Amino acid sequence: MRRLMTFCLMLLSLCISAQQTASFQELLAKMQHLKERYTGQSTDNDRAVTVIMRKLSDDYQGRLSLTQYRQLNTDLQQMRAQTSDHFQQQQLSDALQLLHSKSDTLDIEQRILDYYARVPQERIYLHTDKPYYVPGDTIWFRAHLVDAVTHTPISRSRYVYVELLDNAADTLCQRIIVRCDSDGVFANALTLPRHLQGGSYTLVAYTQWMRNFSAERFCYHPLWVAGSEPKAEYESARLGLPVRPARTASPTGSDSPLQVGQRKGQLLVRLDHHTTEPLACALYGNGNLLVTDYTPGKVLRIDSQSLRPGSLSVAIVNRQTGDIIAESQTRIEAPQPQVSIRGEARQHNEPMELAIDIAEADGTPLYGNFSLSITDYDVVKPDSVLPTIGECLAQQSDGYMLADMLSGKYPRIDYGFQTSQTISGQIRGTIFKRIKRPKLMLVRPDTGFRTTFELGDSSRFTIRGLDFPDGTTYVLEGTRKTGSTSLVQLDIDPQTFPTLHSPLTSHRPPLSIPDGFARQAQEQVMYGSVDRVIDLPEVVKEKKRQHKPTNLLGVTPYRAFYDDDPVLNNFHSMEILLTTLGIPVYRDANGELRVRYRSGTVSKHGPVIFIDEFRSNVVELLMLQPETIESIEWFDHVGAANMTIYGWNVSTSGLLLVRQKPGLKGRTFRPLSMATVRQQGWKPNVEFFSPQYPNPAQKTRPDHRTTLYWNPKVKTDEEGRATVRFYASDISRRYLVTLEGVSDDGMIIHKQTVIE
Repeated sequence: MRRLMTFCLMLLSLCISAQQTASFQELLAKMQHLKERYTGQSTDNDRAVTVIMRKLSDDYQGRLSLTQYRQLNTDLQQMRAQTSDHFQQQQLSDALQLLHSKSDTLDIEQRILDYYARVPQERIYLHTDKPYYVPGDTIWFRAHLVDAVTHTPISRSRYVYVELLDNAADTLCQRIIVRCDSDGVFANALTLPRHLQGGSYTLVAYTQWMRNFSAERFCYHPLWVAGSEPKAEYESARLGLPVRPARTASPTGSDSPLQVGQRKGQLLVRLDHHTTEPLACALYGNGNLLVTDYTPGKVLRIDSQSLRPGSLSVAIVNRQTGDIIAESQTRIEAPQPQVSIRGEARQHNEPMELAIDIAEADGTPLYGNFSLSITDYDVVKPDSVLPTIGECLAQQSDGYMLADMLSGKYPRIDYGFQTSQTISGQIRGTIFKRIKRPKLMLVRPDTGFRTTFELGDSSRFTIRGLDFPDGTTYVLEGTRKTGSTSLVQLDIDPQTFPTLHSPLTSHRPPLSIPDGFARQAQEQVMYGSVDRVIDLPEVVKEKKRQHKPTNLLGVTPYRAFYDDDPVLNNFHSMEILLTTLGIPVYRDANGELRVRYRSGTVSKHGPVIFIDEFRSNVVELLMLQPETIESIEWFDHVGAANMTIYGWNVSTSGLLLVRQKPGLKGRTFRPLSMATVRQQGWKPNVEFFSPQYPNPAQKTRPDHRTTLYWNPKVKTDEEGRATVRFYASDISRRYLVTLEGVSDDGMIIHKQTVIE
């Protein structure tokens, strides 16, 4: 019936808008026809038409658009102007007043919807296979990217950036880019360096779009690396991680006139403030949006079952001006979804099978892609301090400010949704003369791809639509419209990343890690390829190469790495290489090198840098490629206390000596019109290796896995069911199973259980 009435009302609006000069009798006939459709009764009482209109305005609030309400308002004004009956005029005036308030209320709702559409927000949650690791271990993770309002999985951004921060040194250890797959899933792995020092670390995940807003909205996932960590005093206080909000909180203070409570399945809202202003109550957050008229002093009752669970913002707003009278927050609780994980524990490399069922509280099956980790419960215990996906998403604000939404104050957007990778720059003349209609040639040497762009009247360019893995090299050349490169200079914009810091005000206390975890995890690192046959070439035994110091003084460095070290070929930038290899060098906000020791002292000047016996600087150092390095020798401020190189005293700042491989030394000539670009690309996906033992007697390697199974894409079928299979290790007896994710309709799922 309501859908039919909506259609009739929309038809009426269209008819009247097409006939602006309709007579009163024509309008009245249409109203009577509408009344007959609504009540199922025919009548000649034209004075009841306005009653029907008032009832329709109440029943269809939120169903008709703001434009349709305004059109009805125009039609009623036209009817009032054409009648001379005093009673009809009064009835029509009452209906107009009611419709006017409805249009004001819908205007508030429309402003919020417009803001949502123009400034969508993203939220990320990281699920890792376990809470702590050992050096050389692999962090398996999935980044759950959802819409901040509805919590539904999204892939508007095609790339997610994941960084590993050392909390003690406040430095970047590693950075990878994860590209979503065909199912919109962001999952990959990050291998910890074997020489990594034990302690507290943080995984940070974000998208380019999220860089438009505060870095506090990034996902900060704490983890611990077992090993020898520096002695320090730890405090339990910390910031930056999700905090469970109170059931009812009022940002305006305890004396706020807005009272919000819940009782008997209803949300109760009351404003203890006398005012004659036309008011509306706005409820928003976690996918909720409801705007309705409000009378001061009265209790507004809203069925809690109609609201989505999570943090809910409540505000009383002036309907006409948009001014916020009072605000408060509450949390809508809802029956938890039904998640069942069933299976029988096995031992000694026996096969195991787990059956998973996911449904809403009423039994409706939930469909989606979820991440699942299964670990050895005897050595991997859950971190009780680590927030779950529900605490990170449902209990956090969606990041919108109602005052900004109502006033139309939009933030500055510098980064769009990253659907592809880009290379940007400028073609200019070497003598500062503008080049007319330049051309740009792009070549990818590994595939032979070649194309030419005409820039027209612009000297700047941005090449979009690129999609390349890490390590990809592009060669670009700028020319004049004739193809000449004379006096042409090509400048490439550097790839930028945010400068991030650990969100902890002080280090969290060390986790209570079981004694057997480090030994068992190290064995897993040693025998990572369980039961996998690898054919190796014939081995010729040679004497281990002895490296002599390459510096002119022959002094043994504090730490050195040479060309036969495979670590040099595993990283794409000198910045991450220096930090990962244990050289305490980082780049500050101004791009200058600084030295930060574990004690917290920082040198006032960057280290003295020599490249191929020539004094160099940070710019030239960071332009080098790690695979072109023959040796790196680092002398800290202690080891360099009595050293003087070419007249440079390095007693306070340290010394960094870099040698390039033969053939690369010196300054290589390159035309200014050409550039070799090797930006960081996405890391190819790595699949978790789960060994199988059809015949355990033929097994040749020990299996002491701490993570027995990791699957970032556990799909449920139409009945909300999924099945996973894996094999037990040599010593596993009890299993910690953690399932997390968001269903396709935005239902947050978290289930942790022990199978024994």
